[in-house]
Parts: sequence; structure tokens; C-alpha cells
Amino acid sequence: MKWKNKGHEYDDLFQTINSKKQFYLFGMGDYGVQFLNMFENEIQIKGFIDNNPSKQGTVLGNKCCYSIEDIELAGDEGIIVTMSQIARPSAIEQLKILNYVERKDFIVIEEFISIYYVYKYNKVYFSSISFLPSTVCNLNCRHCLNFNPFAKKYFVRKWDELVRDVDLFFSCVDYIMLFHVSGGEPLLYKYTADIIQYIDQKYGHKINTLRFVTNGTIVPDDEVIEKISQCKCNVELTVDDYRDAVPEYKDAFDKLINKLQKYNINYYINKVDSWIDLAPEKTDYTYMTEEELQKHREECNQTWQELRDGKLYNCNYAAYATVAGIAGEQDLEEVYDLTEFVPEKKKELIEFRLGYTTKGYTNFCKKCRGFTLENTDEVKVAEQV
Repeated sequence: MKWKNKGHEYDDLFQTINSKKQFYLFGMGDYGVQFLNMFENEIQIKGFIDNNPSKQGTVLGNKCCYSIEDIELAGDEGIIVTMSQIARPSAIEQLKILNYVERKDFIVIEEFISIYYVYKYNKVYFSSISFLPSTVCNLNCRHCLNFNPFAKKYFVRKWDELVRDVDLFFSCVDYIMLFHVSGGEPLLYKYTADIIQYIDQKYGHKINTLRFVTNGTIVPDDEVIEKISQCKCNVELTVDDYRDAVPEYKDAFDKLINKLQKYNINYYINKVDSWIDLAPEKTDYTYMTEEELQKHREECNQTWQELRDGKLYNCNYAAYATVAGIAGEQDLEEVYDLTEFVPEKKKELIEFRLGYTTKGYTNFCKKCRGFTLENTDEVKVAEQV
């Protein structure tokens, strides 16, 4: 999105949010549960909406789950879309078909969290951030969204750089729903447990969930797992299940799960049927005009940014592509320098985090299909090069 009224882009939307008395949460999954945990004492949540028949009629946190067909939205009620970037495009299209208007009848979770707190309490709340200590990985997935198959070498950060970024980030941000430590394969990086422990000890009170991810093929030493188990904030490990693609790691997967259970570490097994393909090697949108590129970026449901070298990168996948050497350096317009942040510009920081930049797109948009409704190309999970 292109900045037109920096620092005031969401003035009208906050008034719309403020006019609503009750909300439904569309998506009874991970984000929906985390949002409920953060907001159940802040706003009136009427219930969940979910397209999964097995969830409809169930109750979570005293909130019943309905199908979208069961809902008749009153004028003072709204819907908060609490789905991941992959599931979201079809849900938003579904709402539009039912004549619900975005930013009038419904709003996405990232916008709600940040706009609500900065306008009501003058606090900087983020939905999430991506933090990559290293891109080192023992797999070589053809459609890796870190674009590792294109990289000539791995990107490995020093301990001092990690600490400096974390400290700077939390000097600017009051609270975050999901602080996500990723990779590469984090369990191959020697400081992963230490940085998890550092974040927990210094900033655990500012985090709803501190999560890191593993591809399920590495069994860490007891010392690593023990450090993580000592954390006091809500630490979760996402274990990607790639056993169908790399069956040689089935034993390692089982051993990892047993070790996590032994040390009482919260974990979630993530198994999906397919991946989305951003296809940078066969996408060419260089013919697009400025306006067309801005529209392409606005229609992309990509919701993540990366924290690196004291900066926020507008699109984490564009940042990954730069590190992998397939996107060139990013323009200054695509980056927010946290060292220049001042409290008077909290709303500008929020706007950047929600996708606003001076030019309204990233250079990588010219090579990326994006998380759009039109990008229906599904590829095999963890297919190895």
C-alpha cells in the first residue's frame, strides 16, 4: 500500500472499529485462539466462525463456533479474520460474495491488533515478526520460501547481532502476539536455545507466544531442550511433518517428539497437503506499471515482516530473496530503520508494519506471484532438489 497520509492512514478505520460493540472471529485455529487470549477482556467477542464442519457447534473459551451461513451481522457487529495468509484469500472472497465490505464489516487480525492499541492506548502492538538467526538447513526443498536452493551460501548471524536486534525491537514495540524464530533449520544453529532463553528472560512479558519452528529431522542435545524448557513465557515449537517427503528421517521425528514430551515443551505438529509456489524463477511482472504493482501488493495476503540488522523489511519473503541473492538490494522505501524510531511516530511505525511504504510495493513483487486468490499453483511438500 502506498502512503498518502502518513500517520493518519487508519483514522477512519479506528472510528469504524470503535463503533462496533461485538465481534466474531473468522477462523478457529492458531491465530483465532491467540487473539482470543489477548482480547477476551478488551472487546466483546460473540463467537467464532469457521468453514470446518467439525468445528461448527463446538465451544472454545465459552465461545461457540458457527458457520458463516448462521451469522446475521448487525450494524454494530463486525468480523475479525483470524486466519493465516494461506487460508485467508478464499475466506475474504467468501465474505465479499456475501456482500460484507472490508474495513466496514470485517477487518484482518493484523490491522485490528495494531490499530486498536495505538489509537486507544498509544501502544505499539504487533501481530507477529519473523526473526532468522541463520538460513543453514539440512534439507534442500525445491520450493523453500527462504529460497535456499538459489543461494550460493548460507546466511549465519553472530550472537551480538541477534541481541542487538532483539533489544532494539522491544525498545520500540510494547507487545507482540507471535515472535517467530525461524530458519533455515533453527536446531542446527548453535545459539537458537540461547536466543530463545534471552528473549524469554528479558521480554517474555511482552510476548503472547514465543515460537520457533523445526523441520522435524533434527534431534537436539538434552542441553538445548533443557534451556528451552526453563523458559517462563509461552514457548511453542512447531514441528513440520515432512516424513512423506523425506522418509529417511522418520526415526529422528519420533525421537524429537519423545524428547519434547520428556521435557514438557509445548509443540504442534504441522502437516499440510501442499505448499504454495511463489515461483520467482518463472515470474516476470516487470511489464507492470507502478499502479499495477501497487495493486498486486495490495491483493497479496502476505502478512509477515522480517527483523534484521536493526530494520523491519516490508515483506519477509522479499527480504529472504535478497539474502538468497535473487532479488537485489531492497530500496530504502521497503525498509523501516528502527534506530530512527521516535515515540511521536508510533502510528507511522504501525502503518509500515501493516504494509504501507512510500512506493507501495517491493522490488521482489516483480518476481513473485504472491499470496493471492489467483495463485492457485500448489506444489509438493518438501520435495527435495
